[in-house]
Amino acid sequence: MSEHVTTPFDYKAYWENNYAQGGTSGSGSYGVLADFKAEVINTFMKDNSIQSVIEFGCGDGNQLSLMHYKQYLGLDVASSSIDLCAQRFETDHTKSFLTYNPRHFMNKAFFTSDLVVCLDVLYHITDPYDFRKTLDDIFSCNAKYVLLYTRITGSDEPSIVPTIRDRDILQHLEAYQAYRIVQTIEQKHKELSSASFIILQKF
Repeated sequence: MSEHVTTPFDYKAYWENNYAQGGTSGSGSYGVLADFKAEVINTFMKDNSIQSVIEFGCGDGNQLSLMHYKQYLGLDVASSSIDLCAQRFETDHTKSFLTYNPRHFMNKAFFTSDLVVCLDVLYHITDPYDFRKTLDDIFSCNAKYVLLYTRITGSDEPSIVPTIRDRDILQHLEAYQAYRIVQTIEQKHKELSSASFIILQKF
């Protein structure tokens, strides 16, 4: 009798198929949750004179439509997401988009910005290597600020939901010693989302 083998969840294929079949980035990118993220980030950018932004995980572009980014590069593991954003913002010359694969990305100070954002993405990266590499790539942009919007938990255990894997994000961030956490902002709508903001600054 052969041993049952569980196939690992392919998060990249999941999001590729989701957008290709007309799906969205989910409830977190719409309604009051999207408004909350936009309020926090737009205020932060104004207060800190942010000119350029790189985003890891641009999704379907709905959250992006609420942001006041002056110069923007959006990356996403789903090429169908990039297609959506390229079409939606075709006439907006302040925005650029590229498909991102953590296993085929090497940034040696070419991609840089004042701010890097990663919203509702990290806990959806179910592959352990890709998770660590995505964090490395986020900090490779040498931004003055890094703004993460994710679940803050003390566990590296898989969730019962296949699309989510919780990790002890604060412990993982200790690896980036050039950066310090300067602020956390708790979720405003806790009945709808368990994600909060972590803001890091380069010193």
